[in-house]
Amino acid sequence: MTGRTTADRRAAAYALAEQLLAEQRRVEVLDRFHGPAMDAERTGLMAEVLARNGIVAIVPCAPEGLAAVRARHEASGTRYVEVCVAGWDSSEDSAAALHSLLVVHNRSALVPEPEA
Repeated sequence: MTGRTTADRRAAAYALAEQLLAEQRRVEVLDRFHGPAMDAERTGLMAEVLARNGIVAIVPCAPEGLAAVRARHEASGTRYVEVCVAGWDSSEDSAAALHSLLVVHNRSALVPEPEA
């Protein structure tokens, strides 16, 4: 998740995680970007490992350093979507829109089905 302020991105990320957890989906929010480029790559690697293991990784982040993360995900075949949180919606509205995109309209199976 990119866009708006750090607080808005984090609020939307945690609101989306709550919705996914309520559906018994495995999800983790990775929100510790302190040094833009290096932490972006490290957090991208952590997100890749989680995704490989069927866990949805939500990363609210600044755009710095994301080009390397995108390239790594594409090279490894990691399924991902980059979403810009924009507009004046509340974090809950942003989370609901993302939930609809990722789960309700799950055209590309980005979010694994809940475990039985």
